[in-house]
Amino acid sequence: MNKRVVFLTILIILSIVVLPVTASYASSTTSGVQSWDDMIKDASAFLSKGKTKTVISSGDVSGVVLPIARILVAVASGVLVVVTAILGVKYATTHDPNEQAKIKKQLIGLVVSIIVVFGGQAIWTIIYNVMKDF
Repeated sequence: MNKRVVFLTILIILSIVVLPVTASYASSTTSGVQSWDDMIKDASAFLSKGKTKTVISSGDVSGVVLPIARILVAVASGVLVVVTAILGVKYATTHDPNEQAKIKKQLIGLVVSIIVVFGGQAIWTIIYNVMKDF
């Protein structure tokens, strides 16, 4: 009985929220019906806007993306150094073989993280250097 009351309450709340939104959407779409010629004009205007845009240059990309990428790599490097130090100290100070096995698994994950961070940076650098010539 209690689950039924909760379900009905949620259903009523959803209907109160959803019905006005769908009703306003339905009224806005039916009043804004365009003729075929108007749709073709809007589509042509949209396409002409796209033709007037300039191509993004590699200088624009490097000006926006490279500072963000450098910040992310710097933060990731700092985190990796701290985590490496913590796990190294834990591994060196523990004498329980089970704990050492758990820390070894964490160290494997750390090595994978290092490969992902610096591999991603290397891939980005290679792609950028190849593509900037085009």
